[in-house]
Amino acid sequence: MLITGETGTGKECVARAVHELSARHQGPYISINCAALPDSLLDSELFGFERGAFTGALSAYPGKIALADGGTLFLDEIGDMPLHAQARLLRVLETYEVFPIGAVRSRRVDFRVVAATHCPLEQAMQAGRFRSDLFYRLNVARVLLPPLRERPSDVVVLFEHFSRELARRTQTPPVRLTAAALVRMCRHPWPGNVRELRNLVEALSLQYEATPLDAAALPLPPERAPTPDESQSALILEALNQCEWNRSKAAAMLHWSRMTLYRKMRQLHIEDERPET
Repeated sequence: MLITGETGTGKECVARAVHELSARHQGPYISINCAALPDSLLDSELFGFERGAFTGALSAYPGKIALADGGTLFLDEIGDMPLHAQARLLRVLETYEVFPIGAVRSRRVDFRVVAATHCPLEQAMQAGRFRSDLFYRLNVARVLLPPLRERPSDVVVLFEHFSRELARRTQTPPVRLTAAALVRMCRHPWPGNVRELRNLVEALSLQYEATPLDAAALPLPPERAPTPDESQSALILEALNQCEWNRSKAAAMLHWSRMTLYRKMRQLHIEDERPET
């Protein structure tokens, strides 16, 4: 499987969800960032080594591939993997055998590989930086994660999710915002994508004191004009929050019928928070 998308769109979250929902969920989930290690260390970290294979190899190390046996191996930023490591990885994927550095025999492995990158691998292939045979081997199933700026209707939903998640973890009330602040968030382009939004929630939690925070409290640069959908989504969420997610009361506050509220919630992808009482 190949997951593509800009930095911060949640590629590792998708990879972990694939593992946890698969038949291999009881096996290990092993992750390695191919861009975080120098070329000299990537081979030994990925494929393993035997004792005495090189200076400093005082004990054997099985490598990430062998550690993922029976589970899932997540290769983050695979577009930055050097060509020689790509060739070795391709051989492992084709034979399901791994040769640790200094070993005299291979080890049989059985794992699922999920790779992710923010780079356009098609362009990397044309430039000779990525092997086409490895690309086609990984590109069996592909998931493209769009940037957050292309799905502004998700901003408020994700904010509510991260706010509740942080509240459970810290045993504090979830951060709440005014309608103006919600609209302001929807207009932000989010260059850091979902990661930026999650960090913003944590920053706001430090100043939250039960009163909904206004747009002035958001540490965001100058804004753009809201779209009609963004404004309406924020208006609906503000009414729902004030009515503790009682749709009948929220519809009355907005001077709509309950069916109109349900229809607009579906159109704007606003999810119910709790059952109607």
